[in-house]
Amino acid sequence: MIRRDHAARRVAYLLASTMAAAPALAIGQQAADPAAVSAAAPPAQANAGGLASEILVTANKRSESVQKVAISVSAFSGEQVKRLGITDTTQITQQIPALRVNAWSPNLTIFSLRGISQNNFTDNLEAPVAVYQDNAYIASMNAVAGQLFDIKRVEVLRGPQGTLFGRNATGGLIHYLSEDASQDALNGYVQGEYGKFNDRSLEGAIGAQIVPGVRFRAAGRVEKADGYIKSRSTDATALGLGVLPGSGQDLGGKNGWAARLNLQVDLAPKATLSLWYKHSEDNHVATGGYVFENCVYLANGYCDTNAAGLSDSRNGVINGVTSAPASPWEHFGNRKGDLNRVTNSYQGQLDWDLGGVSLTAITNYLTMNKVYAEDGDATPLDVVNVDTRVRFHQFSQELRFSGHTGLLKWQAGGYYLDMKYDGVHGVTGVPMISLAEQANGGFSFPTVDQFYVLRSKNWSLFAQGDLQLTDKFSVTIGGRYSKDHKAIDYTAVLIDPTYAPQPDPRVLFTDRDLAAVVPGVNRINYGDWAARVSLNYQATPDTLLFASWNRGIKGGNWSLSSTITPQDFQHRPETLNSLEAGFKTSLLGRTLRVNGTVYHYFYEDYQAFSLAGGVPHVYNSNAHATGAELESFWSPSRHVDGVFGATWETSSVDSIPGTGTQFGPVLFPGAPDSQYCKNLGNVFRCDFPQADIKNAKLPNAPRFSFNYLLRYNHDIGSGNLAVQIDGVWYDKQFLEVTNGLGSLQPSYNITNASLTWRDTSTGISLTAWGRNVFNKAYRAYALNLGILGVTSIYGPPVTYGATLRVPFGK
Repeated sequence: MIRRDHAARRVAYLLASTMAAAPALAIGQQAADPAAVSAAAPPAQANAGGLASEILVTANKRSESVQKVAISVSAFSGEQVKRLGITDTTQITQQIPALRVNAWSPNLTIFSLRGISQNNFTDNLEAPVAVYQDNAYIASMNAVAGQLFDIKRVEVLRGPQGTLFGRNATGGLIHYLSEDASQDALNGYVQGEYGKFNDRSLEGAIGAQIVPGVRFRAAGRVEKADGYIKSRSTDATALGLGVLPGSGQDLGGKNGWAARLNLQVDLAPKATLSLWYKHSEDNHVATGGYVFENCVYLANGYCDTNAAGLSDSRNGVINGVTSAPASPWEHFGNRKGDLNRVTNSYQGQLDWDLGGVSLTAITNYLTMNKVYAEDGDATPLDVVNVDTRVRFHQFSQELRFSGHTGLLKWQAGGYYLDMKYDGVHGVTGVPMISLAEQANGGFSFPTVDQFYVLRSKNWSLFAQGDLQLTDKFSVTIGGRYSKDHKAIDYTAVLIDPTYAPQPDPRVLFTDRDLAAVVPGVNRINYGDWAARVSLNYQATPDTLLFASWNRGIKGGNWSLSSTITPQDFQHRPETLNSLEAGFKTSLLGRTLRVNGTVYHYFYEDYQAFSLAGGVPHVYNSNAHATGAELESFWSPSRHVDGVFGATWETSSVDSIPGTGTQFGPVLFPGAPDSQYCKNLGNVFRCDFPQADIKNAKLPNAPRFSFNYLLRYNHDIGSGNLAVQIDGVWYDKQFLEVTNGLGSLQPSYNITNASLTWRDTSTGISLTAWGRNVFNKAYRAYALNLGILGVTSIYGPPVTYGATLRVPFGK
């Protein structure tokens, strides 16, 4: 980080899912929901292969063929998940058009649908893309990432889903459904996998009837892997600094286990109680680090920026001290990161057919404890460190009635959610200098810890009906009223070894101090409504046309930022109005299916995350987006499957505040003023002239993308051999809404391949696989820190391995 002439330098796999999740991937795929046989697709042709089996989804909270649902929805059966080698909840994003993920570790999972996301990495926020597991909402982004095993189905609903799924489904919904205890006969499997970077896992499941009317299913998975981003020391002897050691910790590894138990009890011929217990752990996962890139140093030892204070350099990954080019799969951080997390979920679901009316009651209680440490600067010097701890619990209750009367299918119910976050978010180093200067008149190595307790209670009432007006024409009308009650207790304290040492840290401010300036800024009482109107026309038995208006809502929250002003502490709720039209059709004797959707979004008070200036803020801005999606899959015979998909989107966010002012220490005596930064003696003050960033593009929203899959299988002897090639191409895209060129990801393609042998009589299969076979370097996450450059995490390089699966029972 120090200039040489002043002593030293500055210290996808991917497939196009097909709208219903390509049964193309599995020959003779099973129907997804045994309890909904009556909703199955029309009979398949004998030679139609995997395509003919239409998958059942619960996008409308009832089982229906995906081709009959007037929503842009993609789904994967458990068989398809297995064939694609998906073993992590985030990997599903590689298979769904318009779905992306920001992830730099298992610490936090941020999904993006059609560019709609919440990229803030603080622990207290809910996402606009709702995540459900077995019909229960997971409110915390911290509790989303996890191992994926023994899965029945994954469903992804694009666009606002607030009517049936609630206030935080503005951008859409991802629903993971586990295999349950619905089978009486003994069944299960054991699966082992080994791959590059010593990546190994073992999983299995078993289910059966205990006594008549009582069944169980137990499943579990354990995984370990070395990191693929290797720790390196920095040879800075030419700069007079000697060798600066790295952390010795490789990043991107795994170390965790998960287990799940389901017990089903038939209380009556038409009443079933399903009880779930789920547990997962991450134990001392080596994480919390980055690579350093896109910085051209100025005379004062800091990175050049644009007028808004964002790094605009494009010189790639470098060593942050020597400026030498570096590999995207090497890092030079000196502090070991660490993640420890434990999640427990307890759930009961009652399904009861009362005769003409069905009752569904779902009760869930979830707890999550997490401790996380991060080296935030990607250099062998102490510039930025982040430490967080959060204890989270939620309780939810849904009560829903549904029925079918004449030409009307209807459902109505109520929902209650109670959450509590108890945490601390600590930042140490350069971003805290301005606060230390203001509070103490000096600094050495300041830390600001933000302690918070956030309590949230939400209740809502909802109803939706599908009215069949004619044989071909129907209308869907739904609405939901939701009420939020939130409160935060917040204290920011300054700790500095010299100026504010322990045990007497300096209290900077509390939520009560902020509320004294802006009354009520520490409380939220918010009520609003979501709605859906859809016109549906079944033009032929194989072609559905639809046009819809959806209104989605997302509640407000707080920006946990040490430099926050009272006016910016709380951000407002967001509202999304979506206009959408589409078609779903089957052609060529149902061997070809094509689905298409066009949409336009009107956003009011979009919650945009900005790290401009090095500290996290969420700002409200109006925004809009227009896009289209096309998905198709083709199975001309039982031996050949093809899947193709494409997306297009353009977007604009009206206005996001720029950095404004940023501080940094003087890195060497006599460091000159540079660009927008002025030397004040022991600190630089950088004042950037561009106050706002206008008409920015949504993050993780490439203009174009193209997904593909080709699979050929052939019977050989007593088994079947299948060859598969799949992948995805993304156009260039910004990874942050601030749109600094330093966080622009160029276009890239990822290609994967696999070869699977399956014994017909036993079902035993052996798969050899390779992912990212052309070793393409692409960023999975990036943070533009302005004068401190850009920190990023790259996706894995080429990996390869083998998977053995042994099923048993039925």
